[in-house]
Amino acid sequence: MGVEKVNEVAMEFSSLFIAGLACALIVMTSKWWDLKQENELLCAPSVQQDNNVQKEVVKETNVNSDSSIGTRDLFLNILTKIGCQYELGEGDDHRIFFAYQGEHFFAETSNESLWVNIWDTYWEHVELYDIDEMARMKKAINTSNLNTMVSTVYTIDSEGKNMDIHAKNTFPFFAQIPNIDQFLRAELNDFFRAHQYVSNEVMKLRQEEQRA
Repeated sequence: MGVEKVNEVAMEFSSLFIAGLACALIVMTSKWWDLKQENELLCAPSVQQDNNVQKEVVKETNVNSDSSIGTRDLFLNILTKIGCQYELGEGDDHRIFFAYQGEHFFAETSNESLWVNIWDTYWEHVELYDIDEMARMKKAINTSNLNTMVSTVYTIDSEGKNMDIHAKNTFPFFAQIPNIDQFLRAELNDFFRAHQYVSNEVMKLRQEEQRA
């Protein structure tokens, strides 16, 4: 009698399990089909949308299609376009001095090159007598260089008794780059991200020392 009861319960359990599994498969299949249809709709934009995209691409290509302009001349044009006033170095000084969002930069490039070097010098300093702060700054600079696009370096000014902090960014710059004015803004904004990163790392190191 006990064996028969166990077999009966097992059969009921098997029936319930099979029924539940079948329901789950039906639900999963239904959800999969709904998602598939949604994806197909998302991946199949209208002809009008395609035409608009093609028009935008053609428009952008026409804007930056003048490959005859040199990198230096192009850089000066785009500086003007994004509202940056600039001054040119005199004589053998080929640097381009300009300001962006209150920060002073200088750039080095030529019409024969496809690259631009931009420096942001003396944006921070640490007094040489503050050995602890100098150690924090060195660690912060190393960490920043591993995690940001801009290279940060320091120099020692023995006469002024300062550790001066500078930043440099090197990037390609030519007419075929889409939205080249926004591209330049992004490259300049990377300097501010690096500044903030270094400052945050120095603060973090101070807090860790206080907790130790």
